[in-house]
This record gives sequence, structure tokens and C-alpha cells, in this order.
Amino acid sequence: MNDPSLATFARLRLTLLRNGFRRSPWQVVAFVLGAVWAAGLVVTLGGGLVALRFSALDVARPVVVGLGALAVLGWALLPLVAFGVDETLDPARFATLGVRRRRLVPGLLLAGLLGLPGTATALLGAASVVTFSRSLPAALFAVPALAVAVLTAVAASRATTTAAASLLRRRRTRDALVIAGGLLLVSAGPLLNVVAARAGQGLVDLARDAAAVAGWTPPGFAFAAAADAAGGQWARAALRLALAVAVLALVLAAWSAALGPAGTGPSAHAVASARADERHHPLLDRLPPTPAVAVAVRCTRYWRRDPRYLMSAASLLVVPLLLVVLPLAQGGGAGAWPLLTGPALAFVTGWSLHNDVAYDHSAFALHLATGLRGRDDRAGRVLAAVVWQVPVLLVAAVGGSLLAGRPDLLPAVLGATLALFGAALAVSSVASALVPYPAPAPGANPFQSPRGASAATVAVQLGTSAVTTALAVPALVPAVVAVLGPAWAGWIALALGAAGAVLLPWLGVVQGGAVLDRRGPEVLARVGSS
Repeated sequence: MNDPSLATFARLRLTLLRNGFRRSPWQVVAFVLGAVWAAGLVVTLGGGLVALRFSALDVARPVVVGLGALAVLGWALLPLVAFGVDETLDPARFATLGVRRRRLVPGLLLAGLLGLPGTATALLGAASVVTFSRSLPAALFAVPALAVAVLTAVAASRATTTAAASLLRRRRTRDALVIAGGLLLVSAGPLLNVVAARAGQGLVDLARDAAAVAGWTPPGFAFAAAADAAGGQWARAALRLALAVAVLALVLAAWSAALGPAGTGPSAHAVASARADERHHPLLDRLPPTPAVAVAVRCTRYWRRDPRYLMSAASLLVVPLLLVVLPLAQGGGAGAWPLLTGPALAFVTGWSLHNDVAYDHSAFALHLATGLRGRDDRAGRVLAAVVWQVPVLLVAAVGGSLLAGRPDLLPAVLGATLALFGAALAVSSVASALVPYPAPAPGANPFQSPRGASAATVAVQLGTSAVTTALAVPALVPAVVAVLGPAWAGWIALALGAAGAVLLPWLGVVQGGAVLDRRGPEVLARVGSS
């Protein structure tokens, strides 16, 4: 069948609702009771939000941002304890209709808005627009910001509902839980310290601080953006709105991925399965089919699917948590800490490849059996990291400079970021061939440390960290000078960092490839037996 329009989904949703009333009088009663409850909630909370329009912004901001973030979390988590509450939105019902996911996702999103919870949330979002209508530009900015918040809430609910049935039956669920648990353990300590430090200030101050932290979390980005616009902080408002849009895009992408074959139809699924190996990355698809690009394609699959790589990527969230969220939660603003976000992420992302070959385990034998040159192996791994890490680093560097209120230091921050990233890639390209150490095997717990690997792990990690920092010093020195003295020194850091970001990885690929050509069998023996 042809892909249905959004209006078709809307009519289908309303038709199913009307037919349900005809089938069961109790459903009419339940709907009326739900409508009365939703109307009371909208009138009560909506009236409060409108009243906040006439209060100080310092009072309205924490209330709206805190409650808004909790509302988005409620939308995302409630389906996990009330799964199947809305069977009319079950995507499996579309499995035989051949509806493409790019049409199914927005259609179901619109249908979700037409239910009682979606309508109530949309009305409360409109009331929040009134709260932040301190000026005409602020009101115009709040409309798309809070629309993004409402769409994110509904999309998060649909994503968790769709994923729950199949995800909870898969072995990968254990890996996801391990990753989530690890991130909670890493972040719980600093967050508890903040709560303990603030507990003596009273519940009001604690709630205000919690709302400030929520404004820098995915559920609170959009609400905080509207609040920033109302306060005239346009750079911060634009940044948070961009982050909110990115969160919505990620939620929609996760929802689309969770759909799997459900709703795509047999023929569409067959085509998707047949072409699954042909879709890699928009940039990689445009490169010539060389051995290095083939390695990069394989590595990008690892970054998307392997829990060990996913754990490494997810751990990057700790950096902005420590450098942005916690300083803001301590009060007095973030200070200069956000300036370190880009350089710190650059170090961590590039350095994470220093034992990359060990993650191949026994599969590394294919590289030796096919006669793949060490240089191609090194270049492919670097390319796979660059295609997704460079955009992240650029956003972190620009965002950190804006959050610190020092856009004049952007050249210095970019220079330090590029220098550390290039140096880390170079060191990683050599180290993973020269001194690989055992890593968790494919399918194992990402936190598992192979027996006897602790001492080697610590030694290699300390050594590679020290060498990475030393190689980046030429660009780091003028970057520090720019922070402490004349900002124009940042342009020197940017020039040196850009040169290092190109030259150092190239030298690392060449030298690391030569080492891998010499020590290929030894490397296989080392990583394949872990």
C-alpha cells in the first residue's frame, strides 16, 4: 500500500477511539473519568503556570524546569510499569501493511498527541509558553522550545513502549543494564556530594538547585531554553534549544530502531535486510572501497552494536556532568570549567582506541589471513572514530566556550581540543599494536577484567596518557596563555592544534602500521587468548 499521510493516522486514531466507545460502555465511563481528571489537572497546573507569568523569573524558572523535566521522565518511564495501556498505538498492527518506518514514526507520534495524556501535556506546554512570555521575542522562542518538549515526552513514551516487549527478552538487555548501572555508579558519588552539601540550605534551595541541574539534562533542555530566552540569555537559550532538538532526534531514531520489522511490512523488511550491510555511514558510503574504508565500516558497526564500545561512548557523558552540571549545581555559575569540556572529551575519545585491537579478540586473525596491511588497519580504526567523534568535539568546544561566557577563547579551546585528539589518536595507533593487553571478550561483561590483565592495564594506560599529553603540549601552552592572558594567543593554539590533528594521526598510522606488520602474530596471540 502507499504510505499513509499524517491525516490518515489521525483519523485512524479517532476512529478506533470512537469504535471503542460503541463496543463497551465501560470504556465510555473510563474515558469520561479520565477526561475529568485530565481537565482538572490542566486547569490546576495550567492556572498555576499562567500565574507564574506575573512572578519573578527566578521563581518561575525552577518550578517550570523542574516539573517539566519530571513530566518528560514520567512519559518515558510510565510505560515500563503500565505496558500496553494504549493498544491502538501498537506498531505491530501495521506489520502487514507495508508502512515504512519514516512514515510510521511521525504518524504514531501524532496519534499519541491525540489521546488524553497527549492533549493535556500539549495544553500545559501552551500554558508554559505564557509563563515565559516576558517579551515578544521570548514568547516566539518559547513556542518551538516547548513544542519540542511535548514531542520529546510523547516520543519517549512510544519508544519505551515499543522497545519494552522485545528488549526485555534479549540477552543484550543485560549489557544495557550493565552500562546504565555503570554510569549511575560513576555519577552517583558526585551527585550525592552535591545533595549533601546543599541539604543544609533547606528544601527550597535544594529544589532550586535540583531544577538548575535538570536544565542541563535531556528532559529539561527545552524548558530551560525557554527560561533563558525569557531572561535575555539568548546564546545559552539557543544552545539548549539545539540540544533539545538533538535529544528529540535521538529519541525518534531510537524509536525507529526499536520498531524493527514491526510495522515495516514483509516486503519492506526484506529490502531493509538485504540492504542492511550496504548502509554504513553517510561519509563512508561516499569513499572509495579501499581496505582502510572496509576496516572503518566494520568498526562503525562495533561503535553502534558492541556493548564494550557502547560503554566507552556512554562514559563520555560523565565529562560534561563533572565539568558543567556539577559546577552549576554548586551555585555561582559554572565558571571556567566548561572550557575544559572539549579538550577533556578529545583526550578521552582519542585515547579510548589505545587498546582497540584487543576488542577484536580472535577475529583479528582475519586481518592476518587476508594480508591486510598494518597501515590500512590503523587508518580504518582512526577513520571510524573520526566520523562520529569530531562532530561531538566541535559541539563540546563551542558549547563550553559559550557556557563559560568566553566566546573569545573559542580558538584556544578548539586548538587544545584538536591537539589532544590528534595526539591521542597517534598514540593509540601505535600503542594498540605495540603493547596490547587483554580486554573483555565479545559478548562478555564490558566491566569484566581478564585475569592477569590489571597490572598491564594500569601500566599501559598511564604510559599512553603521559605521552598523549606530552605530544599536545605545543598547542596546550598557548591555549593556557590565552586563558590567563591575551586571548589572541588562542589563534596560535588553533594553528598548532589543527596542524597536530592532521600530522600526528598520520605519523601514528604509519608507525603503528609498521609495528603491526612486524608483530601481527604476537598481537594475535596476546589478544586472542584473553
